[in-house]
Amino acid sequence: MKIVVLCGGDSPEREVSLVSGKSVAKALSKKHRVFRVDPASKGFFNKLIKIRPDCVFIALHGGKGENGTIQGFLETLKIPYTGSGVCASAICMNKIVMKKILIFHNIPTPEFIIASKKDAPEVPFGFPCVVKPASLGSTLGISIIENPSQLKTGLRRAFELDSEVFIEKFIKGKEITIGIIGNEKLQVLPPIEIRTERKLYDYTAKYKKGGSQHIIPPEIEQNFLDVAQEYAIKTYKVLGCCGCARMEIIIQEDGRMFILDVNTVPGLTPLSLLPDAAKHAGISFESLCEKLIELGLERCAKN
Repeated sequence: MKIVVLCGGDSPEREVSLVSGKSVAKALSKKHRVFRVDPASKGFFNKLIKIRPDCVFIALHGGKGENGTIQGFLETLKIPYTGSGVCASAICMNKIVMKKILIFHNIPTPEFIIASKKDAPEVPFGFPCVVKPASLGSTLGISIIENPSQLKTGLRRAFELDSEVFIEKFIKGKEITIGIIGNEKLQVLPPIEIRTERKLYDYTAKYKKGGSQHIIPPEIEQNFLDVAQEYAIKTYKVLGCCGCARMEIIIQEDGRMFILDVNTVPGLTPLSLLPDAAKHAGISFESLCEKLIELGLERCAKN
């Protein structure tokens, strides 16, 4: 097959996307004709049409590559692609919309309020709290706010990166991630406990070697992990995810847990969590990439 790997783009996560794309292209080139294409490059549309790929592997993180824009563009061209469709991609990228849907379906997620550019609001759940841009990944623009005097600065930082910002209750606990592969028939990958010496699992912790530790299996009670897996599956289904996604979950000491985020285009770098979980499930990186192509073709054929 001819496979185009889309990577790069114009989001703040461009550099990570380029690394993911390089890894994916190398893995897929053993069986396919692979072309790495950057949608931010000149003549992107003409390059894509000239190649006429059998499938596009989306390795774009954040922005138009993850929010349904590129997905809709490829559907217009009738080109199959990996991952979730337009609607699920858009919902999961906008954390405010995602959280409202989770609340409607009784899936626990931390309390939040929507912030305004004009005034720093009263925080009903107190401090510390977390300021987050609604539609950015890789923890970009996120600040932990310890007291009211820090709130205005945190909001300004977030609004510099996104037009929508929210304030979320800070939940103290252990952070885990659960990856899922599949369209209708789902495979839940081993959960990973994420540890870092930093205040939060931020961009440096994620992408700098030694910035974090992946603990497999997590040092958390099994019954808590079982419940977390149930929430992860329910979240995946409720949001309409396909191909793969990675849920970030915080578990308190008493076992209460909350969905923090859903990543529909997880990182595929040498330090990324989804490939690490797949490896512990006996799935090589090459097999993981092949599986995502198969699932993308299956979903597009059904649609």
